[in-house]
Amino acid sequence: MPTSGDRLTQPLTVLCSDADLAVDCARASGDFALALAPEVTEDFASSLSRVASAGSALGVLSDRELSSHELWALAEAADEAGVRVALAMLGTRGPRMGLACDLGLVAVSELRPMLSALALLSGGVQAPWTASPRRLPGIDRGRLRRALEPSSEGAASLTRDDGARLVLRRRGVRPLPVGEALDLAAALSALAAADDAQRAPMPSVQGVERERIVELIFGPPRALSDPSSKAALEPYDLPLPLEELCTSASRAASEAGRIGFPVRVSLASPDLRTWDHSDLTADGVTSASHVRDVFRQIMALAQTRRPDARLLGVTVSATQTDKALLDVRVRPAPGGHALLELSFADPHGAATGDRLETLLPLSSGQLERALGRLRGASLLLSRTSAQRRAELLALRDVLTRLGAFVHDHRDAIVCVRITPLAVLVTGELELREACVEVGDVFVRSLAEPARPTH
Repeated sequence: MPTSGDRLTQPLTVLCSDADLAVDCARASGDFALALAPEVTEDFASSLSRVASAGSALGVLSDRELSSHELWALAEAADEAGVRVALAMLGTRGPRMGLACDLGLVAVSELRPMLSALALLSGGVQAPWTASPRRLPGIDRGRLRRALEPSSEGAASLTRDDGARLVLRRRGVRPLPVGEALDLAAALSALAAADDAQRAPMPSVQGVERERIVELIFGPPRALSDPSSKAALEPYDLPLPLEELCTSASRAASEAGRIGFPVRVSLASPDLRTWDHSDLTADGVTSASHVRDVFRQIMALAQTRRPDARLLGVTVSATQTDKALLDVRVRPAPGGHALLELSFADPHGAATGDRLETLLPLSSGQLERALGRLRGASLLLSRTSAQRRAELLALRDVLTRLGAFVHDHRDAIVCVRITPLAVLVTGELELREACVEVGDVFVRSLAEPARPTH
């Protein structure tokens, strides 16, 4: 891009959510030698489509966390216009930042790292995280250590100018101011994450009888019970537990003896979910008489808690030892993908809000990097490389099959929730309770005018 003096001659647009941010953006731009044209807007995606020019970079500065739908719209507008977007959602931390990077947006949580990323994007720097820090003071090298990779011969290098900012130097190219070390570190991490955003098409699962599934999910908007949800998911060869739905205490005791003690006994109801009512599940039940007592207790407690609830009985399943319990939600997403929300289903995980959002399908490497965003990732994966690979493959397979189910029936499915998805000590997985939420496709089909027949 042509330059004049120390500034880019073509101003870069930065879309800002309010006028104060536009002023702050203009003030800070001098430290990066950027010529900016801040613009205030409430609809980032529409404004991007209007102002973007192919091959350029563009900034987005928001004083709030954007929703997943806003991020999708912004990413789609950027792809269509052929621009790279440096996005700052001020003060935002956690899963939404990861989702933004997975959509190809260079997402950071502060203004100055966004300007640093915008400088790198507008300067056309390829793989800036390989720049050599050898000419920097030790304190700067320490701040950048996690954001930089080993540099190759002839790669760019980082130096300090006369002030506090860092400068990226490349052969035959004018030095590029890139801000302070902490700003650059955040920008480089976001750039590397955004460059890992490519997703393969959603794979199809062979041998699935779609008509059988449509019979189960077609109908008015509703949340299917756990048995009906598992019946819909079963053709996708997901790891369902060995279990039986029982409508009487004697049947529950008989099935428990057939499955083998100890067993788990859980209420089956579309209105009372055991993830909201943990006392409606009993684990480690060791005898037939105990099963009968637990059946009566669970049914009585459920009727007391909600007299109008539909009670289908209980499910009796084999007890398996787990090392982690996950809460998994999968929803349809634009572009033939699915949105994955993953967190821990145990009370501690729920209290800490340890959660990630990303897009399906994922490669094994993308899944491992996404899991790295969880503070409790060490609970999921073993330290030995062979076992770790096996666990990643097992989890990736389950998530991909859930994504394929949602993708194949995206007109009807609002969300699939698995709580818990148990990670067993053997490395295998088990879908212990499922809920398929169906939308209004049936209602809409009734409202459509009948097609004339010939």
